[in-house]
Amino acid sequence: MQPSHSADIVRAHSSNPTEPSGAFARRHVSRAIMLGFLAVAGQAAHAAVLDFDDLALNQSGVINVPTPYHGILWGTLGDTDLYAWGDISYSAANSYGNSYNSPSEGNAASNYAGPVYASLSGGGVFDFNGAYFSSYTLYDVLQSDSATVLTLEGLNGATVVDSLTVNLNIGYDWIQADFLGITSLRLTSSNGIIEPERTRWMIDDFTFNATPSAHVPEPATLALSLTGLAWLTSWRRRRPQA
Repeated sequence: MQPSHSADIVRAHSSNPTEPSGAFARRHVSRAIMLGFLAVAGQAAHAAVLDFDDLALNQSGVINVPTPYHGILWGTLGDTDLYAWGDISYSAANSYGNSYNSPSEGNAASNYAGPVYASLSGGGVFDFNGAYFSSYTLYDVLQSDSATVLTLEGLNGATVVDSLTVNLNIGYDWIQADFLGITSLRLTSSNGIIEPERTRWMIDDFTFNATPSAHVPEPATLALSLTGLAWLTSWRRRRPQA
C-alpha cells in the first residue's frame, strides 16, 4: 500500500549517528535503486477492471453502458454498442432463466449485435489484458443469434497488430489476450448460422492498463537504473575493508 512505501522512504532518510558516512551513503543509494525498480514494477502490474456493477439498471434489468465508461470509449461517441445486464434479470428464473451468474456477481455486459470497438477516451495506447466471455443464452440454451466464436483484434491505428480467436461456451471463461500497446480493440463474433453482425455474447471484468506495460520502463529509465546498480556493485568490490 502507498502509506507503507512512504514510511519506508522516510526511514531511508534517517541516519544512524554511529554509522560511518560511507556506509550510510551506500545503504541510501542501494535503497533508492531498489525503490526505483519497485516503482517500475508497480506501474507494470497496475490494471483497471471494469465489472459494470456500478451501473444502475432499469426495471427490465438492463441499461446502455455509457461512453466513455471509466476511461474506455465503446463504439463511437453516443453509440456504445454495449449493454449492461444484471444477474437479477439474466439469471432470474422468471426472466432469462440462465443458471450461471456473472463473474463479478452483479452485472455483465453484452453487445446488442455486431462488432464492438474499445479505445481510451483520451486517445493513446493501452494494454488489453483479458476479460471473461460467454455466449448469450436463454434458459442455458443457445439461440439463433448466440455467438459461438469470438475474434479479438488489437489495432494500432488501422493496422491489426495482434489477434485471437476463441470458442465461446455457455457460461463464462477467462480469455487472456495480452495485447500490448494498442490504440483500439475490436471484438467480432459469429456462429456459422446467421450473419456475424447479428450474433451476441457476454463480457465481464474487462481488464486493461491505461499505461501500457510494453512502455514501462522507458529505455532511458531502465538504462539509468542498471548503470546505478552496476556502479554500486563495482564500488562495493573496490572499497577497502575496515
